[in-house]
Amino acid sequence: MNGFWILAVICKWIGIVLLAVLLLLLLLVFLVLFSPVKYQVEGEKKDAPGGLFRVSWLLGGIRCRGSYDAENGLKIRLKVLWLTLLGGEPKEKKAKKEKKRKQKTAPEETAPANAPPAGVLLIGAREKTAPESIPEPIPQSTPIPEPPKAQSMERRQAKTVRRVKLEDIAEPEPPLPEMEFSEDEEAFFTGEETGEKIKKGIPPIVSEIIHIEDKKGIFSALGKLLKRLLKGILPGNLFIKGTFGTGDPTTTGYLLAAAGILTARFGNDIQIKGDFSKAAAEDVEIRIKGRIVLAYLLWAVLAFLLTKPVRRALWRLWKARK
Repeated sequence: MNGFWILAVICKWIGIVLLAVLLLLLLLVFLVLFSPVKYQVEGEKKDAPGGLFRVSWLLGGIRCRGSYDAENGLKIRLKVLWLTLLGGEPKEKKAKKEKKRKQKTAPEETAPANAPPAGVLLIGAREKTAPESIPEPIPQSTPIPEPPKAQSMERRQAKTVRRVKLEDIAEPEPPLPEMEFSEDEEAFFTGEETGEKIKKGIPPIVSEIIHIEDKKGIFSALGKLLKRLLKGILPGNLFIKGTFGTGDPTTTGYLLAAAGILTARFGNDIQIKGDFSKAAAEDVEIRIKGRIVLAYLLWAVLAFLLTKPVRRALWRLWKARK
């Protein structure tokens, strides 16, 4: 009985550990899917362009921040919890400690005891110098006489070659191109191949894509997917102000039309003026703030894949792949 109770206690603790691990995994999946990715962008262009951006995820556990200005350029810092993975600057205390350590380890130069003070000349002192070593003369090798160069056979033949005018040289006639004839007379005269040859050249997956049924329903589901994705990605707050011009009046008109669509969505926060005379971007102010939830994007994709026409088309493509 004692062994049975010990085995039951061990199984109990193993079950508790497995349940804790399972709950931890579920918590991580919940955080990844439902924790929003928050982003914020602010910028302006008056005398010189400048701005900053912030991105955070997993309740601020992953943070990225960057800034740009004309003097310092682009700076980016990436942090995961308390660890800086990118853009970390060394602290002043560490720099001072390293400087002190280098000063301690550097060898101190000491002057000899009998050395005269600096700036005093010793009169009559003679410097002992080692006798200069006289370099030994390098023996020169006697030059070896080269054998007389014999004239090559090519030069001898070149003297006997007779010059001929280009007009006297007869050009060889080019060979006639070989013509390939098809065995199928219908393909030879009409330039079309039979239906069997066309079917052999097309893969079955491409053939199934061409003959997919209910294409209208698939395009309708695709339009809904794009709307949902844009709804999940587009910012909640958008402020744009400035005067813009592309240099082309037609393109500038398209830009103002797009600004009108944004005005219907964000109201007076869109204050865009057009400059039809030149390409310009003056007195620009931009503020963007939004959030992205991965669970919503995943739901949009699954809703598209589970639509009846899309599901049928995917099943036919899967069978054709096999």
